[in-house]
Amino acid sequence: MKTNILISRSVLLLFVMLFALPGYSQNGQRKKVLKEKIEAQKIAYITNALSLTATEAQQFWPVYNEFSDKNEELQKAFRKNNIEDRDVNTETISDKEALEMADNQIIQAQQILDLRKKYHIEFKKVLPAKKLLKLYQAERDFKKYLLKEIKERREDRMKR
Repeated sequence: MKTNILISRSVLLLFVMLFALPGYSQNGQRKKVLKEKIEAQKIAYITNALSLTATEAQQFWPVYNEFSDKNEELQKAFRKNNIEDRDVNTETISDKEALEMADNQIIQAQQILDLRKKYHIEFKKVLPAKKLLKLYQAERDFKKYLLKEIKERREDRMKR
């Protein structure tokens, strides 16, 4: 129990430290700091939602971090291809090109699903069933929270 409190406090401290960092003038630096803040929020959110024991945390976080890194790589490639696809005029490309683009989207979606299936098996090795379900719920809830925050910030900027 004390280790859970210690882990939660450590994550909270990391979270607070990241928010205390001043913004940097360079756009790349700002994006990096923002990404780190979001990642710290996500770690805190998941840690809190799962109530991991010290042993579970030791086993879970390396697996989850590996999953996150691989998922991010796939998502980045997926977004890059989608951006390229948006620039295409579907009226002027050939049927062959259109079919290739559509096929690539399905292939990429399958790659992401394959990764999730692979890590689902890995997560089952380190988390009890109920905490595994809580993990998936926490990930969805965190995404909803982030989208809500983004929407609210946009609305605040529009009011100014």
